[in-house]
Amino acid sequence: MNKNDDSEGRVHHSGRGDGYNAQEHGANSVAWWREARACALDPLYRAALLRHFSLLGLGLGTLGCTEIMWLSSTHGDPDPGATEQNAHEDKSNEYPQPWYFPGALETDVRGSGRWMAMIPDLAARLAPARDVLLPFYRPTLFQTLVVEQSNDLRALITPVHTLDMCRAYSRGRGLLSLFVRRGLPVDTAVIIDAPGPEAVAAGTALAEQFDPVFIFDNWPHPRGVVPSHVTLAAALYFAPELEDVQRARSVPRPPVFVLDSNRLTRYIDAAGDFDNRYTVELPDPQAFQRLGIRHLVYVTGRARETELDDLNGDFVVLAESGIDIRLLALDDFRQAGGERTCGGQDAQPFLFGGDEETDQLFWNWYAGSPSIPAPPWLSPRTHYRPTRRPTFLGGPAPVAGGHPRSAGGQGGPPSWGSRSGSAIAPHFGGPVRNGSLGRSHFSFSS
Repeated sequence: MNKNDDSEGRVHHSGRGDGYNAQEHGANSVAWWREARACALDPLYRAALLRHFSLLGLGLGTLGCTEIMWLSSTHGDPDPGATEQNAHEDKSNEYPQPWYFPGALETDVRGSGRWMAMIPDLAARLAPARDVLLPFYRPTLFQTLVVEQSNDLRALITPVHTLDMCRAYSRGRGLLSLFVRRGLPVDTAVIIDAPGPEAVAAGTALAEQFDPVFIFDNWPHPRGVVPSHVTLAAALYFAPELEDVQRARSVPRPPVFVLDSNRLTRYIDAAGDFDNRYTVELPDPQAFQRLGIRHLVYVTGRARETELDDLNGDFVVLAESGIDIRLLALDDFRQAGGERTCGGQDAQPFLFGGDEETDQLFWNWYAGSPSIPAPPWLSPRTHYRPTRRPTFLGGPAPVAGGHPRSAGGQGGPPSWGSRSGSAIAPHFGGPVRNGSLGRSHFSFSS
């Protein structure tokens, strides 16, 4: 478990107790960022990078040309004054907190460099397979890599894969096995609401039988309150598997909505932070009815007894319309005898409750009237029913379909006009703490 996550799956930006040395990490990160930036400007580095990927069997064909085009378009060709200019930039405070990618890798889930070729049209490649789900898809985060404002991030980003992501994927497979056992009900949708990289991992695990609908509606920033650049890097790691599963899909699947629970990170307004928090909206009761959905399984990252604040109004309205909403957590899935290894053919599967007996009893507790009482650790979630409550947004809880999520927020659901989409530039005017929380949702058009 990430020691910065609390029971609500939110990340705190201070008070780490795991031996983390912020000053040392900052110094190392700055050095790493400067080196990476200098390398990206060096034509010899470009050639070496292509030679490196050729050893992985990628050759110097399409991917090599694509890499050169990306780097050239990102930075341009260096001129005689480039070194002096870069030295001046390094001494400035323009990038006081460089990008940092825990669990960084050079290859994706397939062990290849295919992720690089997916960057220019990542939003289209990771779009839902069913056109009827496109209005609910929020690919803002995926689109950020193709705009000029993200040149530095595009030059440095790389796939990431962490132990937490591995466990989230395995727990997602454990949840999938429960649905397979029951016969994959087509009237049931899943909502994964976990820290971004883990949500991507769990959503990928379910993609075999569900259609992922990512709702990542913010922009990454080096000083962002929400570490969405790591979520983006996690998506690059799993992107080939997600695309392969989508291509192999022969029949329509129910949706799995993938949310980043860090979107509502607790945050003290500070001039040094960019507030890139945001809220999400779900389909309204009529939309779920058109999709044939009568049941929702809301899966949090860590065990909790309520939904996140921005979902309260939606959940209440959905429940009042007759949609059954159930609550569980990825942490409810554990390896028998305690977690030892993750991944690999010899790894033990993650079972609901950590043993075969509770795994077999899952539907006894989550469907119909239970004949056997749930254990104390699970009982609060099996008795969950959404109720209207005060939220951090202030005032009455928002309602599904109308989304003035905070003062000044307005506008309805955005439209996804085409699978190619278009990226929207972020607003960086004013104090750096200005961000996306409370803004209207972006609209995408062809």
